[in-house]
Amino acid sequence: MSTISYEEFKTACLEFLELSKKFGDSWKLRSDIQDKDGLCIHKVQHIKSKSLKELKNKTTCKIDRQLEEEEEEESSDPAEMETHNTTHFTTYDYHIVYSLSHSVPVLYFNAWHSSGQLLTLDDVWEGVDVTHREQILSNKWGSLTQTEHPLLGRPYFQLHPCNTAKLIAQVLPQPPCDAATLRTYLICWLSMFGPPVGLEIPLCYFAEQNTESGCVK
Repeated sequence: MSTISYEEFKTACLEFLELSKKFGDSWKLRSDIQDKDGLCIHKVQHIKSKSLKELKNKTTCKIDRQLEEEEEEESSDPAEMETHNTTHFTTYDYHIVYSLSHSVPVLYFNAWHSSGQLLTLDDVWEGVDVTHREQILSNKWGSLTQTEHPLLGRPYFQLHPCNTAKLIAQVLPQPPCDAATLRTYLICWLSMFGPPVGLEIPLCYFAEQNTESGCVK
């Protein structure tokens, strides 16, 4: 089993945010958490598609210097997208929080169309990436459901953390022991749980990791 404490989770998140800033990625610390001891980092992305399965895999390192074809696929400014394109966009707000009951990170997210209408759970299930569709939908109520966000108190979609520790242990047999390996832990976890719901992590994050960490993607 590969679990981390809450203090280790905070260290991993802060280290991850430093990399995000370096690469021009848009992960940020959520500032509206009322619980002073609560920590949540999040990323918002606007995608010109109606379902997650249309999202292409982003593997470039300098996200703020992407090629033109990638900028056509995804933009940080939805108003600009509507100005220059007739295609509707969907906004995804991904949150990383800590599960006290499972001692692992958990991915929560919400998504809504350009009209403001929230995606339903059926929409989210339908949009699961084709690579992971069979695995998740075979146990959809135990894998991807809607529940109350532990820090915001509002309904969010959640990838259930019950098997997280076992999955992480398969790629990180040694427990994290310092800031660098905690960062690797979070990156490996995100590379597993992000793609099924349209959240890809660029390969440049992995290039930063110590080759001895054993993290693979």
